[in-house]
Amino acid sequence: MTDTSVADQEVSRFMVSTACVVYLFGYAGYCFSETLGIIRYLVYAVPPILVASLILQRAPKINNFARSYFLAYLSLGYVTYLIGIKNTAFFLNDFIIIVLVIVGFVPVISVSFDHIRNVFFCSVAYFALAYALEGHGGVRLFQILESGTGSGLEDGFDNHQGGLVGPVYAVFFGAIGAKVPFILALVMSVLGGKRIGIVAILVGLIAFWLFRRVTALQERRVRFIVLLAGLTAINLTASNLVSIFEYLHHNLETSVSIEEIMLGRYAIGAEMTHVIENRSLMQSLVGFGPGSANALATLISGGGLGEPHNDWLKILYDYGMLGSILITVFLALVFSSSRIAAVIALTSATIMATDNVAIYLYYQIPIVLMVAYSAKRASGTAELDNTPAARPIEV
Repeated sequence: MTDTSVADQEVSRFMVSTACVVYLFGYAGYCFSETLGIIRYLVYAVPPILVASLILQRAPKINNFARSYFLAYLSLGYVTYLIGIKNTAFFLNDFIIIVLVIVGFVPVISVSFDHIRNVFFCSVAYFALAYALEGHGGVRLFQILESGTGSGLEDGFDNHQGGLVGPVYAVFFGAIGAKVPFILALVMSVLGGKRIGIVAILVGLIAFWLFRRVTALQERRVRFIVLLAGLTAINLTASNLVSIFEYLHHNLETSVSIEEIMLGRYAIGAEMTHVIENRSLMQSLVGFGPGSANALATLISGGGLGEPHNDWLKILYDYGMLGSILITVFLALVFSSSRIAAVIALTSATIMATDNVAIYLYYQIPIVLMVAYSAKRASGTAELDNTPAARPIEV
């Protein structure tokens, strides 16, 4: 390794460490929104900090697939805005956040296991404090199981940070064999109260078991094809989730309404599906533009919900069939960098079916770190350490 390479790695590590500190301050704003809500905007500074490492390095490296994704998304956003509905406020919110998410994947950053572990342990501490301070009726998932109705209207603890972020950590730590963090992430996921989070963990762990045992998946080209097939299957399922829920609700003859099961999201999803099925050919191809689904969700719910809580349906609504295909392909390209990254993609894609994590920066930034770390481990360029992640079989 040349002196330049060593110096660049040191710069990258420093910038990643800085980004992690800034992220944790901003993340606290999401965890304790009533008292610290204003500082949550600090997470918006994390992607620019990671990109700044490229400026400070003498021989910077970039992820070419992520760069192409960035340029393609800029073009897609511009075209859909010209053709679609001109709702500037909603457009800018979604467009800027997704640009920042993609930008985070562009620099090849030097992420260590300690970076991820330390961010995770701080996140667990935040979650434990929030769980202790907030008045709630207990463990929501247990209440849902006990009722046996499928109703989501329970008074147990319901927390995005635990129920949505926790599953991604659980799958990552489970994949690299870090037992204690895995158990903590699993507990956080259960206490977080998100039904889709538990499903996502099962999908992720099963996917990793398959990716680890199929020798052909060591080759990136094969991994890309399999990941693309998996993401496409989840995309199609989630995009038709309203019809699936209608069918299941009718045939299972449950005693609760479909809105109670879907927590008020059925009306939004049904209207979005109706609009998609009846829009013009051009709109079907390129959609209505970023933020359009949020504008419709706000209108249908009377301001109660600002998002449709289905990222795949939202992508189809905002970017049309071409945009949905483009985004799915680029996700497969970016996340096929390693087997663990591919598993994280499938885990996150599952959560996207009932939530809008694509625009949650506090959710996406840990994924950026995990993907960068996993790619480094897979390439054999990471320094050895005493953590479970150092074992070659785990990448």
